[in-house]
This record gives sequence, structure tokens and C-alpha cells, in this order.
Amino acid sequence: MGTLLNTTDVRCRIDADLKMRATKVFNTCGLSISDAMRLFLRQVVATQGLPFEVHVPSEKTARAMMQARDIRQQFDSIDDMLRDTDGETGEKAKAS
Repeated sequence: MGTLLNTTDVRCRIDADLKMRATKVFNTCGLSISDAMRLFLRQVVATQGLPFEVHVPSEKTARAMMQARDIRQQFDSIDDMLRDTDGETGEKAKAS
């Protein structure tokens, strides 16, 4: 009996648009998403870190990011947030 590869699955939830755009880039390089992920992980191991620079956001950007997270947590959906932005509330929003 042949030797089985010792592999495991890695799952990651991403935005559908990001997946589509990244897939197009990978395809032009002759890579699948799985190939690209393997390449990325090999580079992480080879460099003992991320294979690119990651910068800490400025204080202003960090504040904006925190505000966005706080706002997002206040609503159950984007529709709810948009209704709130438009000044619609409660039963009025449900009726529309």
C-alpha cells in the first residue's frame, strides 16, 4: 500500500469579492488558491514571520477603525444601519 500524504485542511472565511479578485490574480500566476496558501505558509516558515511588512496604523486610523467596529456592533444588519442613517427607526423601518 502506498504512503499517504500527511495533510490537513485549513479553512478561512473571506469576503466573496476578495476571493474572486484574488483568484483572478492567482490564475494569472498559474496558481490555485490552495497553491497560493501553501506558498504563503511556506514563506511564513522560511522567514519565521510574515513574508511582508505589516505597519501599525496611525493613531487617527486606529481610532477610525475602532469607531467602525463599535458602529457595526450596534446593528443586526447593514439594512438596519442604513435605516438608522436615514433617520428611520422602530416600526417605521419595519413598515417600509
